[in-house]
Amino acid sequence: MLSLAGSPCLAQTGSSFSDVPDHYRLELGGFRLGSDTTLRLNNGTGGGSDVNFEDGLALPDTSTRFYIEGYWRVGRRHELSLGWFGTHSEGPGKTLSRDVVWGDRVFTASTQVQGKAGADYFSGVYRFAAYRNDRFEIGPAVGIGYLSVDASIRTTPSLTGSSGSASTTFEQSASKGQITGDLGAYLAWWPAKRFLLRGDGRYILVKPEKAEASITDARASAIYHPWRKVGVGLQYTYTKFRYDRDILSRELGGSLRYSGIQLLASFAF
Repeated sequence: MLSLAGSPCLAQTGSSFSDVPDHYRLELGGFRLGSDTTLRLNNGTGGGSDVNFEDGLALPDTSTRFYIEGYWRVGRRHELSLGWFGTHSEGPGKTLSRDVVWGDRVFTASTQVQGKAGADYFSGVYRFAAYRNDRFEIGPAVGIGYLSVDASIRTTPSLTGSSGSASTTFEQSASKGQITGDLGAYLAWWPAKRFLLRGDGRYILVKPEKAEASITDARASAIYHPWRKVGVGLQYTYTKFRYDRDILSRELGGSLRYSGIQLLASFAF
């Protein structure tokens, strides 16, 4: 692909219908997305609780997610992209209504706790235009990435003894990094000279030893270019990761889902 990028016959990859450059594109965006975070941290002996951080620990139902992605039109039918998104949230605190086993800690009912959760995702995607003309293209897409998830539960109980009262903070944190991959398809359509509609969806289910993981990454966007090299738009995104481990595993697992509308700025070169 790198050798193709330097070929003179592929130097002009832009569409003759649109005057928006098509060689490089950089997109920046973010907004508050709906989130659903259910995680589990077993203690290695079969004990552990599924914890929904929004309902059980009062994390916000929406979280701010920022992202950046760069596209490179390697050839007329070949496109590469690299991207990152990150989202992190923290709850104000909540009194537990049940006992929660989280790793080596047991947080008992009626205890005031505070939860934190976040994720960072780095991804690369290759898209091949099986069909392409001046206004429309469609084809398969293959993605690979790295997902990093971190979560913690902490409490500051009051302890009363013969010498008076004291307060000690208990916190149990966990993180998990996972290489990901997915398969799917994409399409791009220019219904007007400076108006781009784009869709992209990928999914995979894998079953490594004593585990099962699935990834769904889909989005649809509409971008208008008031200027040739600068565009603004809206993007609906749906991202879900699920990682189930063996009951004796001490690794962080569970599922994360983010969905909603994002604002974006697009720069074409």
